[in-house]
Amino acid sequence: MNVKGCVVSNNKINFKLFKPFGSTIAKAELPIELFKDFNQDLKTIKESKELSKEHNFRHKLAGQIHQEFLISHEPMSKWKAHFFDPIIKAYAESHLKKHQVEKIVITAAWYVVQKPGDYNPNHTHTNFSDYQMNPDLSCVGYLRIPEKMKSFKNAKEHFDTSGHIEFIEGSENMFNDSNYLIKPEVRNWYLFPSNLRHCVYPFFTEDENDERISFSFNAKIIFK
Repeated sequence: MNVKGCVVSNNKINFKLFKPFGSTIAKAELPIELFKDFNQDLKTIKESKELSKEHNFRHKLAGQIHQEFLISHEPMSKWKAHFFDPIIKAYAESHLKKHQVEKIVITAAWYVVQKPGDYNPNHTHTNFSDYQMNPDLSCVGYLRIPEKMKSFKNAKEHFDTSGHIEFIEGSENMFNDSNYLIKPEVRNWYLFPSNLRHCVYPFFTEDENDERISFSFNAKIIFK
């Protein structure tokens, strides 16, 4: 698939906007300090029975996943201001050129800890039960990828989806693609519309205790 995009620089943060189909996806590399802060936050939560219970978020999500925890306020607030907000603002104003973003509200933010065989079914991040807080944009960022991931035993060489995330939109024909498959890499971060359907295929390794760790959040944009 030939995906055209443009590189954008905002407040010295470089990111790419590209359109594999109708919707626009942004891609950036997570700052190393953000990467360290989020990994340390998750480690602290996992090592505490009390925090693990307090931050448990599995009951709110669609994934068939080992563990899902809310991100702590301090690292999320810090990096919302220093990294996420400038990209979200530029993304929104690149589409709505006559509007200015007043503020960005994070409605939920969580870690995803996958074990081999775990997966996330086709879903969106919309929430029509609370229209005022129905998110506009969502994201996924990768904090850990097992070094020795392998393909599913029956995977086809020409279309191996093992461990990939796939975005799906519209219908496919000879002039239009309807899916976009991405193989995650550590520190990759993707921003996309909350109503864009996507799924995460299971990964496989020899060690059943291997973990693939990512994070996501939902954002509501308030315009002036």
